Amino acid sequence: MHKWNDTPGDAGLDAALRALEEAYVAGLPDRLNAIESSLQRCLDAPGSATHFEALVLHLHSLAGSAGTFGFIDLGTRATALELRMNAFLKAAVHDAGAFAPIAGAVGSFLHWAASATQAQATPSATPAPCPPAVAMAVASTRRLIYLLHDDTLVARDIAGQLENFGYEVEVIAVLAQLQEYIDRRLPAAVVMDLGFPAGILAGAAEVARIRQANPHGFAVIFISTRSNFEARLATVRAGADAYFSKPLDMVALIDRLDALTVQEEKQPCRVLIVDDDLQTAEHYAVVLRRAGMEVRVLEHIPSMLQTLGEYRPELILMDVYMPDCNGVDLARLIRQDNMYLDVPIVFLSSESDVEKQLDAIESGADDFLTKPIQPAHLVSALNSRVLRYRALRSLIMRDSLTGLFNHSALKEHLARETARARRSRSPLTLAMVDIDHFKRINDSHGHPVGDQVIRALARLLQQRLRRGDIIGRYGGEEFAVIMPGTPPDAAVQVLDQVRASFATIRHYAEARDFTATFSAGVAELATDGDADTLFRVADQALYRAKHDGRNCVRNASSLGEN
Repeated sequence: MHKWNDTPGDAGLDAALRALEEAYVAGLPDRLNAIESSLQRCLDAPGSATHFEALVLHLHSLAGSAGTFGFIDLGTRATALELRMNAFLKAAVHDAGAFAPIAGAVGSFLHWAASATQAQATPSATPAPCPPAVAMAVASTRRLIYLLHDDTLVARDIAGQLENFGYEVEVIAVLAQLQEYIDRRLPAAVVMDLGFPAGILAGAAEVARIRQANPHGFAVIFISTRSNFEARLATVRAGADAYFSKPLDMVALIDRLDALTVQEEKQPCRVLIVDDDLQTAEHYAVVLRRAGMEVRVLEHIPSMLQTLGEYRPELILMDVYMPDCNGVDLARLIRQDNMYLDVPIVFLSSESDVEKQLDAIESGADDFLTKPIQPAHLVSALNSRVLRYRALRSLIMRDSLTGLFNHSALKEHLARETARARRSRSPLTLAMVDIDHFKRINDSHGHPVGDQVIRALARLLQQRLRRGDIIGRYGGEEFAVIMPGTPPDAAVQVLDQVRASFATIRHYAEARDFTATFSAGVAELATDGDADTLFRVADQALYRAKHDGRNCVRNASSLGEN
């Protein structure tokens, strides 16, 4: 198995492409010699199907790789010979007389190729770089909110709640000052209470005027005690992005603000390339990495199941013809495991026979691409497959209330991160988080309010933790946070800050507002530990936090739990 560095710079990738092209040119004589040797064995034992099949594999390998590295004519001629050999193998007669014309054609091809490749010291058409297909978006740093409200005390209260979720808030008490504030500093959003003395229409009209005149957009959210048709229509005409009636559901407001102002960082597509021709596989790996994808190359086919379990690819790209196990059989093997039933499999091969392509698709593959392929076409085809896979997986692996990963997804992520932490010898911390006295909240205020508290904690965890941290709802009011590359002491410090913020958030209930707290237990992956042990140890630390009075974070290592 061969793996490149995950995130080399563009200069490094360009150098890698050039090195691969030079290595391919240097290795062309060996490829041609392999075809010549295989041809001679066929002539020495004309009735041997094994020798004929070996010759087909050598021609197929050259047909697929030559075009990839810019030797278009060489690849085209090798493909034509491969097709003739396949037709010969399908025929009823495999004697020396039937094979003689093909042998002559292969011999002529080798003679031509030897002189052609010597004259062409470098590939005729180096594949053009393809544009990045996966946008590695950075979350917006423009988190400023202008809150227009004429009641200073209420405004400060709302501002405090927004600040708990990572927003910077400036309160504006006079409607006429909004333009001045925007001229000085552009916000991510304006949240306006429509209870100004000038009236609902005046406030909406002023925001509409400012927004229309400003070339750089910002979100607008209105809040009001009124929820009738007239009020809502006025805000729609003012270009409102959202409207909330009082009493204000802060969690719903935060959800909407996040949707309007925060760009989610897209994770790179994880692609596994399976091919016995390492040079060609590495070439496509570099092409995909240049497009922002994470790629692993597998040439040792028997390691497939282990690699799938550790790497958890979002797409498998493989050739049809490989000596140890052909791609059709390998696709069927992968589809036997329900865990990988939905992972896209795409064949990339020089095979042009439509029947064989259909056989490959029927084995469980999702697409069949033909070598050589333009980099932009390859990236586009794989990217669309991965995005569709992610959308479907999201429906299956996400909790419907919070949008976080569910129990099954958490266990899958932890298994992958555990394997990754062992390979890289980096720390891995798991935190178990549980809302205190949650049954009492449900009994006192009802389950809808309990759901509101769960959503508030989910949103706060998403806001305060790193993009690389994996957050999920483990069950009920319990959450789990997987923190790669994080020692437990650092995890405790971060979670304690989240705990303090959560304790100040007020939740709306019909009878009265109230606050809630949570307890957390933190554990680090031991050298000889596994995912199940890590869950158990973190849960023991959580139990200690509950025993110590709740509303605290406990580290299993300091308690002697692991």
